Amino acid sequence: MMSRIVPARRYPCLLAACFAALASLFAPLAREAGAQQIVLSNNRGLDFGRFVAGSGGTVVINPNGARSRTGGVVLLNSPGAGQAAYSVGKSSNGNGAKAVIISLPANGSIRLTSGNNSMAVGSFVNAPASLLTVPTGGTTLSLGATLTVAPNQPPGNYTGSFPLTVNFQ
Repeated sequence: MMSRIVPARRYPCLLAACFAALASLFAPLAREAGAQQIVLSNNRGLDFGRFVAGSGGTVVINPNGARSRTGGVVLLNSPGAGQAAYSVGKSSNGNGAKAVIISLPANGSIRLTSGNNSMAVGSFVNAPASLLTVPTGGTTLSLGATLTVAPNQPPGNYTGSFPLTVNFQ
């Protein structure tokens, strides 16, 4: 019996998935003449980095920036890979005694695309998990997610965006 070792093919799926933040909404304040606005600024896009699809699996980015994988996905050196980060602040109108609601996309509703190829993004998670109020001077909101990679996913530069809503209750 003979065996032959075949070198692995590398498929650099550079996923510069620079997701853009979308929404900041106005909320009426019951006892005040003006409305207070949440101000949301994107500081860093969500980036799953480079990897080899292999037999498929997932690439996971945690809100703290840690990257991991499941299944046959092989992670490649990707210094730019990491969580999305947003500055959350408030306008000077009104007081900050309102609860803050953070709405993330539903599982599987977001896809990264490269030409005719795509991959699903889901399991969005944010840190802090909730905000009771936006502190004076603002705070940082970090987001991670899970990318589902098909077996032998075609190489490419996959990109996409997702909605993020931050609002007073």
